[in-house]
Amino acid sequence: MNKKSLRFPAALLAAMLLATTLAAPAQAAEKEKTILLTFTGDCTIGSDSTTFGRPRSFVETASLKGYDWFFANFKEMFAGDDCTVINLESVLTDYTSNEQKNKVYRFRGPRDYVNILKTVSIEACNLANNHTYDFGAQGLQWTQATLDENGIAWFMLYNTWDFVKDGIRIRFFSVDSRNLSGMFDWLKAEIARTKQEKEADAVVAIFHGGMEYSGWRDAAQQRFAEVTIGNGADLVIMHHPHVVQGIDIINQRTVCYSLGNFVFGGNNEIRTEPYREVMVTSLYSLVVQAELHFAEDGKYKGQQITLYPAYISGDPPHNDYQPRLVNGADGQLVFTAVQWDTKFALPDYDNEAGRIVMPYLPARAGVTTVDSGAGMEGIQ
Repeated sequence: MNKKSLRFPAALLAAMLLATTLAAPAQAAEKEKTILLTFTGDCTIGSDSTTFGRPRSFVETASLKGYDWFFANFKEMFAGDDCTVINLESVLTDYTSNEQKNKVYRFRGPRDYVNILKTVSIEACNLANNHTYDFGAQGLQWTQATLDENGIAWFMLYNTWDFVKDGIRIRFFSVDSRNLSGMFDWLKAEIARTKQEKEADAVVAIFHGGMEYSGWRDAAQQRFAEVTIGNGADLVIMHHPHVVQGIDIINQRTVCYSLGNFVFGGNNEIRTEPYREVMVTSLYSLVVQAELHFAEDGKYKGQQITLYPAYISGDPPHNDYQPRLVNGADGQLVFTAVQWDTKFALPDYDNEAGRIVMPYLPARAGVTTVDSGAGMEGIQ
């Protein structure tokens, strides 16, 4: 464990566990509704334009292995939840027009690759990231149309999405680092308005940002978490660094700073980079399941988060584009990397089950409002 994790008051985790115990009788007495959400990191369903169809590329793998290959190890998990959300970091288009050749990497898969997503129960894709415009506005429009035609929801920037089940409505917001400064005031106000006017029973805020191949969150990620939760978000999920980062608990809500990669066609090799005193690797991935609890009338009651360690490939250092859950020593390696950026000691790792179950977090009355975007200036 990193020494910096010891700076976090040990009393907090004890208080969380006490709150769990105290909340249990009330939960048992009152009928509740629960919604189970699953989140993954970056999914590039295609290849870089310069490697399209080459040996060991995602495109060649799709041809050789078939569409079922990529998410094969997660069919049961995704089918067993209420809603699975991925970050789709590629364009789905059959055309190469409007390719942004000034960018180093341009990720694309043919429109038929939407059937890769349909092999498993993926309900929605975040499109607020730095690759959805790799083939210009037309490429983004093709991607959106392809998802629409196949019954997969998408959301990005000012286009929010509502997941509804059993009368419970959860609204998803997402923004990437390029657009954060310009959208920041709107984001705060709209999350607050959504909760105040009871347009949704819970809010999930997603941020695609942070420093690539950094094992630690940056100031913008931290500020995004504080401000969105301070204005009413109930869960914050982040990706973009390509490696896993830590966990926070703010106002009894969970923040996951980076889930790493998942089905990632952008690289055919696992990347390992030096950062500070450690080596970080894109092999490690984190799958997050969030069980949100609501009263019968829809009032948000609390949440419990389960963290699953994964590897993005079964053939490191090569990327075979087929992530899989890991346990034992492999799982511990993933959680060691998560702990580097977590300021409190994570709960015990269940070696056999291959997961960490966080304490139940009952909702606090009211919302702790955090003042606006100091520290957001200059974000690109």
